[in-house]
Amino acid sequence: MFSDESKSCISFGNQGPRVWRKRGEAQNPRCLRSSVKFPQSVMVWGAMSSAGVGPLCFLRSKVNAAFYQEVLEHFMLPAADELYGDADFIFQQDLAPAQSAKTTSTWFKDHGIPVLDWPANSPDLNPIENLWGIVKRKM
Repeated sequence: MFSDESKSCISFGNQGPRVWRKRGEAQNPRCLRSSVKFPQSVMVWGAMSSAGVGPLCFLRSKVNAAFYQEVLEHFMLPAADELYGDADFIFQQDLAPAQSAKTTSTWFKDHGIPVLDWPANSPDLNPIENLWGIVKRKM
């Protein structure tokens, strides 16, 4: 089961200011396009596997080890139960501080969930990155 967080911009027109004009059209309204100065974004956590996808968890606060373990408890465990039942699976996560904390490692051991060793700074290896791209394009 591959997991990751992703930040998505949810404001329209967040590409920055754009002006397309000819000489003498400096303030012509049809040449101006509005932009968003402070775009709104949302951070989500999700998981996927060959058996399907889990629910999205909208992250409303900074992710520390305790909060991440709550996400695992309330989102990953039910998704794994639904997708795998009693079958074994290996969980993948990157090496973010909350995920590599000793208390998080203990949480996985206590729940009997093996975690895949993952190289640092390697988001391109995680197949869920392709899913995030699809989600962002559809938004």
